[in-house]
Order: sequence, then structure tokens, then C-alpha cells
Amino acid sequence: MAISISFNEYLTNHNIDYELVKHRYTKSSFDSSCSAHLPSAEVVKAIILQCSDGSYLMSALSVGHKLSIAQVNKLTGKHYHLLNETQLSELFPDCEQGAIPSVGEAFTLDMLVDDELLKAKQVYIEAGDHRHLVKIDQQQFANMLAKVPHGNISGAVVGYPKMVEHLSSEWRMS
Repeated sequence: MAISISFNEYLTNHNIDYELVKHRYTKSSFDSSCSAHLPSAEVVKAIILQCSDGSYLMSALSVGHKLSIAQVNKLTGKHYHLLNETQLSELFPDCEQGAIPSVGEAFTLDMLVDDELLKAKQVYIEAGDHRHLVKIDQQQFANMLAKVPHGNISGAVVGYPKMVEHLSSEWRMS
């Protein structure tokens, strides 16, 4: 598949220049960043939330962090929860499960972006399958998201607390 039809149409219709980056098959966006030897701060993951009123929200943040749903709720003044996998496949029929491009407008979804992504030199977005990322430079990414709300929605660093715990127990001086 390489790139989702909806995402490709969005990029074409908005004259977005991009580069398709191929990597080995992976099951998560974090693994995609490792496989492609990219900084986790530049690889974007989409997490889809559903509000208590039934509406959806795509949150976008770097793969190096967990999403803080509490922060999303605080910023939006609403109550969101994670969407289940069955509902995801219905919302993104042209994407493989777990490889959703993090551009809400391409799928007519509201979106909230983490502030840290706006500082990256370029971003790498899931293409819609588990073997490709779409590389977009910072200026075009900022233009794409000019009307999208943003804020600090990242939570804990992925993998970091366990690593520190392991290292601190291994490196104690007696």
C-alpha cells in the first residue's frame, strides 16, 4: 500500500512536498523511528480519542512520549478516552491497524498537536502501512497545522523510567 489513499489525496490537494521513507516492517511508530534511524522527537504518532459526547479527536505527539489524556481534557474542557481498535478500523479503512497518519484534516477529524512537534526540523508521519513514513519539512508541517489547536499534551517519556530504574540499580556504588 505504501501511503493511505486519503492521506495521499490530502497531500496532493494541499501541494505538500514530501519524501516517502521506507523501513523494515514494524508494529509501532516508536519501532518505526528506531528502524529508520530517526530521532523519536521527529516521528509523529496519532492517538485517536472519543469524547463523552461521541465526537472524535486526533492527538498528535512524538513517538518518544505517552499521551496525557488528563492534559487533553484540561486543554479542551471535555472528557476524552481512548478509542478501541474496532472503531479505529472503521474510521481509517484505508490504513493498516496501528499505522494511522497523524493529519486529522485528511480524515475529517478534529486534531490537537503537541507543542514539541512544532519545534522539529522535519517530521515523519506514518503513511498508513507498517513499512513507510512520510517526511515533511518543518515549514510545510507548520503550514498544514496553522489552524490546528496545540498545547502540551505529552506525558511520560516512553521507556525512560524503566531504563533509569534499571541503570540506577545496576550502577550503585557501595
